[in-house]
Order: sequence, then C-alpha cells, then structure tokens
Amino acid sequence: NIFCIGNSFYKKINYIYKMNNKAVLEFAKIISGVFSNKEQALDNPKNFAHIQIHIRPLFFKTYKCFAFYSEQRYQHDIWNPYRQSINKLSHEKEIFILSNHKIENKERFTGGALDISLLDRISKYKLHKKSGCSMYFRETNPGNFSGTLEPGCKCYIQYGKNKTYVNSKVRVNKNSFIAEDSGYEIETDKKIWGSDFGPLIFKKLDNFDYFIDKNWV
Repeated sequence: NIFCIGNSFYKKINYIYKMNNKAVLEFAKIISGVFSNKEQALDNPKNFAHIQIHIRPLFFKTYKCFAFYSEQRYQHDIWNPYRQSINKLSHEKEIFILSNHKIENKERFTGGALDISLLDRISKYKLHKKSGCSMYFRETNPGNFSGTLEPGCKCYIQYGKNKTYVNSKVRVNKNSFIAEDSGYEIETDKKIWGSDFGPLIFKKLDNFDYFIDKNWV
C-alpha cells in the first residue's frame, strides 16, 4: 500500500530537515555581524576608505523566512549609508543563496543596523527584488565560504551614463569578510568601476550568534 510509509522514512526526512536547518543557522552566524576594514584603511588610506558593514539578522516573523537587514557606510558618515538592503537566505543542495532586495523609503530605517527597534515596521514597506543580484555561496573548506553572483551577468547598476553589469566576489569565515565588486560595460566588457588595488578586507568586530540561537532555532 503506497500510503503505508514506515517510521524510518519520517525519521530520515526529519533528520535531513534538521541537518539542513543546522547548516543554514551556522552559515547565518558566519555571514552576519559587524565588519570593518579599519586596519586596511589605516595601512593604505590613499587607496582604501574606512568602511563598516552591518549584516543584522531579523526576527523570523518579519518576513516569515531567514532574513537580514544590511547597511554599508563610511565610518566618517555613519548616518548616511550608501547601501541598504534586505537579504533573504535560502539553501539549495550545497548552495546558500542570499537574495537582494531594495527597500521602499529606505531612509526611514537608517541606523537600524545599530538599533533593531528602528526596524519594527520594515515589513510594512515594499521590497523590490534585484533581479540577477543574488549571491551564491559554497563552502570551500570547513567554516570558509566563497560567494559569487548568480550566473548570467544580469545584475545591473547605473554608473553615471553607463549601465554596467556587476561582478562580485566574497570570501567569508567567522573572523573575516573579503569582498571585491566591479562593474563592466555591457557591450564591451570594459571595466568601468571598482578597485584597482585589490579586495576590501574586513574583520568581524561583533556577531549576532546569540540572536540567531534565540530567535531562529
């Protein structure tokens, strides 16, 4: 009888679910946190600005999924982030996917990386998924992940008069976040923007492990 499925089947499904969930939580702890390239900026101030990245996990109820609010800003101008977004986390086979979403009226949530109470109503505002801009992460060694944009070269950014496609590479572990973004002319593949001096090298200053254990498990 096809409807008579043994307990072993359900135990196996439950085990797979728990293992997948555990993997997601462990990756979430690695990718989230407060990151700074202060050391790099002090060593080479001519070529690297001092930047902070905050990737803060949100309460599961906010979007009914595992999600983060992220801010990137120059250290000298902390109340004027140059990038704010919502990233939703999913897991497919061996790949961790962070989708990228623009926030309607994002200025209302400036500082939310520092004070989560500022994000209480963020789910009331529309999100616009940035097509082609999801990051795909794979574990290269235990606790070390490498991320690139989804295939297709269709994550676009307007840079002055040029519409460019983005190339993004990230390496991350529990202590560091190394990122390199660059933009290319669609017709010629000519590099239009991005560092000529190598990646930004961030160190993790703080983590949100306790928040994830308390609110995501």
